[in-house]
Amino acid sequence: MLATAIVEVPLLNASDRIVLTPKSRVFVLSRTVPVVSVEDDTTGTSLESVNPARSKAEEIINIVETYGSHERTTAAGEWLGRASFTPRVETHVAANRAIPMVLPAFPMKSNNRMDKVLGALPDLGEELGLARLVNLCRDIKAVYAPGAIVVIVTDGICYNDLTGIPDEEVWDYGNRLRKIAVEKGYACIQFHRIMNMLDLYSGAQISKDEYVKLANMSRNEIHRRCGRPGFDVDKFLKSDEDYLRTYNGYDKFMKVDLKFSPVTKDCAGPKQYKKRIKSIAKKMIVRGVEYAELVRQIYPDSLRLSIHPSSGQTKLSCPLIPQKDSFSMSPWHCSVAVLVDGKFITAHKSSHRQKFDLIEKSGQPYFFRESSPLFEWDAMVDFEHFYGQNLVVRVQKNWEEPSDSDLDKLALLAIQHRSVTFMSD
Repeated sequence: MLATAIVEVPLLNASDRIVLTPKSRVFVLSRTVPVVSVEDDTTGTSLESVNPARSKAEEIINIVETYGSHERTTAAGEWLGRASFTPRVETHVAANRAIPMVLPAFPMKSNNRMDKVLGALPDLGEELGLARLVNLCRDIKAVYAPGAIVVIVTDGICYNDLTGIPDEEVWDYGNRLRKIAVEKGYACIQFHRIMNMLDLYSGAQISKDEYVKLANMSRNEIHRRCGRPGFDVDKFLKSDEDYLRTYNGYDKFMKVDLKFSPVTKDCAGPKQYKKRIKSIAKKMIVRGVEYAELVRQIYPDSLRLSIHPSSGQTKLSCPLIPQKDSFSMSPWHCSVAVLVDGKFITAHKSSHRQKFDLIEKSGQPYFFRESSPLFEWDAMVDFEHFYGQNLVVRVQKNWEEPSDSDLDKLALLAIQHRSVTFMSD
């Protein structure tokens, strides 16, 4: 049985005491912001009454824009894509449809498990990334009843042969990612594989053997269907600032990514290694352009999200684990460290392992956490960290009366987190 009694703690001080009864929950509730109707200054008429679909579309775009982070803005400081995406959203609102968004992402883990990531499977980073997308959908649903849907078009097999990751590993990663979404009840998240987009496979589920059989065929079919005859990647990069930014990112991170990859093991020295990296990065750009075209063909009316920094002209660049001073690394290119206040830091494994404690989940290295006495309890508990500085403290065994010291630590954790839930099974 999950906890049933609820104690609301809107504000806490370090001196506050929390009295718990068996099987109780503690929530620190965040304040809500009232919605204010916007009126025309000259007539006093609500803008919603003039064009309700347009007004609601603007409200939705306002929400979407808060999730973006872009290299450039308009003179007024707005998202460059706002003007082109607002009419698209308005069309869906007028038809009372859920707002569709599409995101090419979640390919596979980096193959540098020594320095960058904790393993080949999704971990807390992917959980946080999915949760952020769900939060976007929930924020939209709070102001628009039909809500929103994010379709994740997993793009691993577009690139994995270039970086030396087996097709089987791409399937393992994607399969576990889907299980996480199902386990957490993320109904607003959908997944679409490349072979489904190309009509090479029609089922929602696919076995690993079938996936591997179709992987190379899918890569060839994307090129046949979406490749540009005579495409010159060097000229293209000189004319497209967003793809040039992406290429520079590839060139930078793959120097670390492919350090132990079979595709670079024959490089005779640093000069040849750098040349190989640039060649692979350009091939990835070519395939990325082709894949983007496929996504446009399949999802012409969706809001295009991206995990890459951009100007924001044609898509919303949406960092999955927002960082204070940077765009943030993608979950599949980093490991996550949890601070004592529930905030998350993205960095390479090599950076975290000297500073933080490694935490496992079901025997899998899952994330790093700041060492603190607040996580050292007399009772046997697990700490589960969630998007938005939310924490669950779960008793491992049958109910144990928490010590005074445990209650003090719970209070201090509650002060620093947006919400803390204490529960026993």
